[in-house]
Amino acid sequence: MRIVVSLLYSFSMVFSFSLVFSLPAFAQNTGGIFPPLVNEGHRSLQYRATIDPDNAADETGFAQRLHYQQAIDGDFMWRVVGQTRKTTASDLDFDFVQAELFWQITPDKQKYQSALRFDARYRGDNRPEQFGFNWTNQFKLGPNWSARAIGLTAVQTGDNSADGIFLQTRGNLYRKIQGGHTIGLEMFNNYGNSKDIGSFDDQSHTLGPFISTPIAENLAIYGGAQFGLSKAAADTELRFWVTRGF
Repeated sequence: MRIVVSLLYSFSMVFSFSLVFSLPAFAQNTGGIFPPLVNEGHRSLQYRATIDPDNAADETGFAQRLHYQQAIDGDFMWRVVGQTRKTTASDLDFDFVQAELFWQITPDKQKYQSALRFDARYRGDNRPEQFGFNWTNQFKLGPNWSARAIGLTAVQTGDNSADGIFLQTRGNLYRKIQGGHTIGLEMFNNYGNSKDIGSFDDQSHTLGPFISTPIAENLAIYGGAQFGLSKAAADTELRFWVTRGF
């Protein structure tokens, strides 16, 4: 287990000063470790939900998001994301809407794949807008084993915006098994703002297992959990996705 954790953390640190978005506060994590591949003709709709059973306010935190994505060709794909969250005022409060553009920059069918993703996020309620630039990488390690490493940054604009760059990294190690199932470990690292990066415990670092499985033609589910490695991170987050392809 120590070797796996070390490998995932190393993947994350390699790309920690690459460029995507992060939130200045560590809210429920609905993010994914997205692949660098764009498949021509792809269209899909995905619902995600994340539950924090005991958040910083001693309540059950809950966030959910819905996104639709569609390939433009074999190199480019667009996505639109909407997210809500539970607050003290509402169980279904608007969080953000985001537009994303993916660009696969490596040829198909090679062991190493890389892509860029550009983001524009609107949040409302006098909260700052965000623009992000992301770099995702995938490494084929064997017949059934692969790993991904992502570097993310964001800058804020508008009312109440912060100076500096918000930094994240993400990484995973996964294996495809019989029946189309995928199992693995994921790690998420949120370093905060480049103007004031704190200690490891001031940042949010989590690690946990996941499984993804098809349940019908063009329909798949994902389940996972993230466990806090640092004091600022949530102790436990439960994650669930449903994906419908077209």
